[in-house]
Order: sequence, then structure tokens, then C-alpha cells
Amino acid sequence: MALLDRFVAEARAIRHDVHKHPELGFEEKRTQQVVIDWLKRHGYSPRQMAETGVVADLHPDRVGRGPTIALRADLDALPIQENTPLPYKSIHPGVSHKCGHDGHTSILLATSAALAQQKAEVPGNVRLVFQPAEEGVRGGGARVMIAEGVLEGVDEIYGLHNWPPFPKGCIRAAAGATMAEVTTLEIEIRGKGGHASQPHHVRDPVVAGAQFVTAAQTVVSRGLSVHQPAVLSLSTFHAGTTHNVIPSRAELTGTIRTFSSEVTGIVTERLQSLGSQIGRAMGVEIEVRLIPHYPVLMSHESCVAAVRRVAERVVGPEQLSSDQVPITGGEDFAFYTREIPGAYFFLGAGQPDGETPGCHHPDFDFDDELIPLGLQMFLGLVQDRLSS
Repeated sequence: MALLDRFVAEARAIRHDVHKHPELGFEEKRTQQVVIDWLKRHGYSPRQMAETGVVADLHPDRVGRGPTIALRADLDALPIQENTPLPYKSIHPGVSHKCGHDGHTSILLATSAALAQQKAEVPGNVRLVFQPAEEGVRGGGARVMIAEGVLEGVDEIYGLHNWPPFPKGCIRAAAGATMAEVTTLEIEIRGKGGHASQPHHVRDPVVAGAQFVTAAQTVVSRGLSVHQPAVLSLSTFHAGTTHNVIPSRAELTGTIRTFSSEVTGIVTERLQSLGSQIGRAMGVEIEVRLIPHYPVLMSHESCVAAVRRVAERVVGPEQLSSDQVPITGGEDFAFYTREIPGAYFFLGAGQPDGETPGCHHPDFDFDDELIPLGLQMFLGLVQDRLSS
């Protein structure tokens, strides 16, 4: 136990260092080197993958000759200005760890050190996956890792995420859909501009855009049943440059979140129909473009059963549930579980006062007290999956 406490303390210090020096997706050169140095110090032979990722096997000689499970952490930060008084506050303007990936990395580093101490007692192989660019750069780092062979010889994969909306110290896991399929929405409205004093001479894309925004609110509320959950949010509306000119074009962007490709198809079809009909009615052209982002993250039943067995030992059955899962956030871990069985679970991070800043908030900071919890969960999964 004293040794595990030391690994946790060292991983916490690294977490603060990585937090202070955040890097965006596929730019995690410094973070990559921190991970490589740690792994080498603990007897691993790490290899670079996906430009700025790192992969290492506990027993490289057993790959393909016995069971292998993979444990994954994400490395990248976000393009968000940090708003905290922390002594390890980001030194890079406009870039910060506001999703807790620095904490996830520290959990897997502590796990790697603990596994190295138990190496002779682990009958199979554990692959440690430190992945870049989870936050959507160039389609997500998981896709690149898979293309470069990160899953070769791997039987199952597990990942975790801190989650402030859930009470601190709980574990949330559910089989099936765990996080949403994400589709980016881009709408371009082309009309005819002119002087704002003579609107009868123009075909106004601003008014057409307003009609589209209003009509789009019925796509989910009036187009889907309660058994077909979906979120449709239009988040930006850009048009014009001055108060006395009606512009010739407007642009809107948004996001679609669902838990099945079928529902995504219904939503996109209705949006394109709205664009066509409103365009004709308003005398403008409305082009609706849909860009697939991440698929639904599916957690496999047998793997979730393992997470639940371990969680019952680590936090107790009263702290384990599937409440509020799935969530409508997106995760490129979905690409892994589309290829092999796996499970994704959440570590509750919310303080009792309910004032914990959420992920992607400028005030967010990963809770260091979750490091030993994540470590115990990962070690428990290794024991459960490779000793059975």
C-alpha cells in the first residue's frame, strides 16, 4: 500500500506539471516525452504511435500468445483560457486541461508503475494506451491509433472519464450505448443583399435563418418519439457586418447527438427537408451539410459486468449505478469498442455542494483524489480479466 501511495503522489505531481504545460491534439510532444520517460523508468519499452501517442505492453512477449487487455488514457488539452488561481495554472494562453485528460493520464501512469511491480503475477498482457487528440482534431486520435495497429492482439479495452455531474466517489457504468453519436451541422443560407432601408429589394438570409432556427426546434420535439432520444442544438449564427446592410448570406452551425444511427438519419432528413421548404418559401437557397464526428460509444455487456464486479469491491454496491448513463457527450473511445469488446465508465467528481465546475468550463480542474480510485479500478480490471 505504501508503494501505491508513492506512485499516486508521483502521478499527482506529474498531473500538475502536465496541467501547467497543456498541449492540443497531435501537438502533445512534451506530454508524450513525460509519459515515455515514466514508462522507461518503470521497465517498459514504450513506442510512439499516432504522432504524439504512446503505447507499451507489460508482457510484449505474450502478445498473440495469451489474453491481452488494453487500458486507455487521453493526453490532449482544449482551446480554452483557464480561469483559476491554481499554482500549476496553464502557462499557455488559450490552452488548458479543462476535461481532465491530465488526470486520466496520471491514473494510467500510476497504474503502469503498480503493474510493473506486479509483473510476474499478471498471467496475461496489459497494453497501456496513451492516446492523443481525443477532442476531435482530424477526426480523433483513436482512429489513427487503430489504423496504426494499436488493437492488434488486444481482446478487450477499458477507458474511464471523470464526470462532475455525478457524485464524487461513485462509479457509473451501463451496457449498451454509453455516449452519443455526434454529427456536426453546418447551414449556409444564400440570398440577395441590399440596403436595410429597402428590404423589398432583397432576399433576406437573416430572416430565413431565424425561420430555420425556430422550425428546427420541432425536429426532436415533434418528430421523434420518447423512445428515440436526441439533442439538436444550433450554436452559432453569423451574418452581416454592419447595421444598415442586409447581407447576402448567413451561416449557422450546431450539433446533433443521438444514441443510434437510425435516429440520426431521421433528424438529418427532417433538417434537410426544412432547409429545402423554408428556402423556397423565403426565396433563398439553404444548404444543410452534415459531418459525421463520432459514432455511438457502445459498452459491451461482459466488459461492463467486469467493471461492475470491480466497482463493488472498490467503492461498494451503494456507490455503483447506471443512473444518467448514457450521456450525450461524444467520445472517440467509440472507435475502439466498434472494433473489439470494451467498456467505458465514469468516476463521479461532483462535490456535495453541487458547485463543481463541469468539463470544458474555464474554472474546471481535475480532482486529484480520483487518482487512487481510477488506479484501483484499472488494477481490479486487470485482475478480473486476466485471472479468470
